[in-house]
Amino acid sequence: MRTQPSSPSSPSPSPTKRTQHLSQGTCASILVQRCPACFGGQTFGWSLDDGGDIHVAMDGNFHHRHRRSTGDCLPFYDPVYFLPKSQVDNIGQRIATARKRSPRQYHLAMPDEAVDQCETSYEAADGKKQKAAIDSFDDTGVMALICCHDIPLFFANIDTPGEQQKYPVALIKHFFSLIPLEGTVVVLYDIGCVLAQSLMKVCVNNLCI
Repeated sequence: MRTQPSSPSSPSPSPTKRTQHLSQGTCASILVQRCPACFGGQTFGWSLDDGGDIHVAMDGNFHHRHRRSTGDCLPFYDPVYFLPKSQVDNIGQRIATARKRSPRQYHLAMPDEAVDQCETSYEAADGKKQKAAIDSFDDTGVMALICCHDIPLFFANIDTPGEQQKYPVALIKHFFSLIPLEGTVVVLYDIGCVLAQSLMKVCVNNLCI
């Protein structure tokens, strides 16, 4: 059954509840330059139930290493893709401080036992398997944040055994500083259940991202 199209003189429909909360804003130019398709828009605030505004993914690669004995080369460019080590370490210190507090009340998306089992069974989360590399390499890997078009956005050097949570948190926090406050982001991470559990336990106002 076809419906008759409305005439030009008909009043425009009122915005639905789905769009009333949307706000205008822009992402930082560095993101727009790297992927205009993801970050060139000016409307933000879609709920996660509606898919969110932006999709990104993270993962670590332990095949990219830097041998300790080679030392550092002369500086010859500004590494705009890599987060400074001091920035990543600062996030690690804030996480360690938050963990010393009593766990906050939070809603369990899944039982703690299931998340703990995932953490122990996943190789990247097991720092014991990476400790031997620390003796030979000062950077044992690289963690990357990419958009949904597989375009690299930012990197963080991994200089500790395993994928400690300071690396994904530092990447996410840095990314959020470059998008509008109303922006909603879906983050894909292979051990995201472990990271989500930790953030739910220790998340405080100055650490939440």
